[in-house]
Amino acid sequence: MNTSLSKYLNCPKCKSQSLYFNELYVECEKCSNKVNIKDGIPRYVDGEYHSNFGLQWNKFSTVQLDSVNGSNESENRLLEQSKLSVDEFKNKTILEVGAGNGRFTEIFLKYGARVISVDFSSAIDANKKNHIQYINDGQFLPLQGDLFNLPLRESSFDMVFCYGVIQHTGNNIKAIAELSKYPKKSGNLFLDIYSNSIRHFNPLIYLIRPFFSLLKIGENRRLEIVDNFVKKVFPLQLKILRALHGRHGIYKWLRYIVNRSPNSVYGINLYLDNKINVDLAYQWSVMDTFDAWAPKHDHPVSRKKWIKMITEMANENFRVDDIGVSGQGQTAVLTKL
Repeated sequence: MNTSLSKYLNCPKCKSQSLYFNELYVECEKCSNKVNIKDGIPRYVDGEYHSNFGLQWNKFSTVQLDSVNGSNESENRLLEQSKLSVDEFKNKTILEVGAGNGRFTEIFLKYGARVISVDFSSAIDANKKNHIQYINDGQFLPLQGDLFNLPLRESSFDMVFCYGVIQHTGNNIKAIAELSKYPKKSGNLFLDIYSNSIRHFNPLIYLIRPFFSLLKIGENRRLEIVDNFVKKVFPLQLKILRALHGRHGIYKWLRYIVNRSPNSVYGINLYLDNKINVDLAYQWSVMDTFDAWAPKHDHPVSRKKWIKMITEMANENFRVDDIGVSGQGQTAVLTKL
């Protein structure tokens, strides 16, 4: 068990910071609550409820890693949304909630941050595998846990990141309120959420999802269905988007229509921009399509509602530094006062 970052843990039951660690479990010395450690990761939840994300990020564990795909896509998105430079990560202690396979974990660690990454699902196993070299030196601690009951000391982190997660929690407002507990004074909170604006919203996905959720089949079979669908449409979409690539006028609107396909074509656009190869583009399409069709919850919001949510949460406790827009939707940067 990592001892240098474990000082940020507390008991999820009684909030005591008096914990005993060994290779098998974490035990609270005050209330005797025990949390199992499996494969070196403390498991505060079993992760079955969001098993679709666990399958997704373990199946496509390296697709979004810049170090593997050869692009700067993850780093660019992180810096654009956070309004930070890479130098600002050095020696910071970061809490990353909903970390998935670790596309952003990689960037934090690369530039010298100490990182606690939390995910509800078994995606945390992919994250650990991708960054295992940072664990022994005390720079990285992966946890499997619930955003609504994090086993962590409040007001303790220089930076708290939650990207690509809030809309999937089932309660956007409560999720933001929980996340706001963990930055320390003068620390930062970085958030985003999917948007339901015309620019971002894809109605076909929201028509497919209810029917997809009714299928009484396992997650592997669901992924197989997605893969078979993408396999059929990917060549045609690639051909069309290649013909439209870089063209303006009416062609821009034709691209907009193709980009609202029932499956994701984001990977194709990355390929046409010479950022990744075509094999990775296909994997990215399958991964993102499964991500869109399979969630238990997905609650995007309008910009007006997002601004209202952020400003009401901030109140007198946070300064709102930025409310922006990204490829995914709405973003926010806040500083704790």
